[in-house]
Amino acid sequence: MTLQKFINSYEKFLKLILFVMMVALAVTVLLGVSFRFAGSALVWYDEVAAVQLAWITYYGSAYASLKGAHISVPSIFKAFPLSLRKIFFVLSKLVVYGFLILLAYYGYLVLTLITGETLVTLEWVPQTFVQSVIPIASCLFILSETLRIPEDYRNLVLQTSGVEQTGDI
Repeated sequence: MTLQKFINSYEKFLKLILFVMMVALAVTVLLGVSFRFAGSALVWYDEVAAVQLAWITYYGSAYASLKGAHISVPSIFKAFPLSLRKIFFVLSKLVVYGFLILLAYYGYLVLTLITGETLVTLEWVPQTFVQSVIPIASCLFILSETLRIPEDYRNLVLQTSGVEQTGDI
């Protein structure tokens, strides 16, 4: 399997996860509103919808990273000579990886601390399941960042792409 085929498969995987989560959130909200309108509010609706929205945010961040859609300032790279662009590129990647590794590590540590805890309104749903999104999405984010290295290097360091990066401000 080539790198591009893997990237395409990974992108489809993230899109599928996000699609399923967004449909589930829409169904949850529709059920919550309908039952509330009928006078029989679902006690779990708010908590579950908030968790679903957080999950969409985390997994969506990994997808946005894969697409190069996070905010960036490529014009700063353009102001420096090639040798400095290379250094800044490596430093920027190290900072991002450092943050994501810490997020994954401490996200995992949180899971070990909340073992046995459950959602308030759905006592059969463990908090470890809910909070597992943090280390999992962090690892997916790391994978997305890694898969973007060749394209980011071409665009930011070598400046061979004629297309401006999405997140330019």
